[in-house]
Amino acid sequence: MDNGFPEALHVDLDDVRHLEMRYSRARPDRIELAVEYVGGRIRVYEVDRFLIERLLEQLQYRGA
Repeated sequence: MDNGFPEALHVDLDDVRHLEMRYSRARPDRIELAVEYVGGRIRVYEVDRFLIERLLEQLQYRGA
């Protein structure tokens, strides 16, 4: 299914082995998201902290 995102931004969670978020006081508006894929490849994304916090709230709300 085409979700409209460029292939470079598409992440299939079945291919993710480990996901880690890092927060820095030096850049409080950004979160570094490190994704380790099955096979050992690691990609690091810098994302908006507000966006991640809203997504986590939505996941928590849906799981309640």
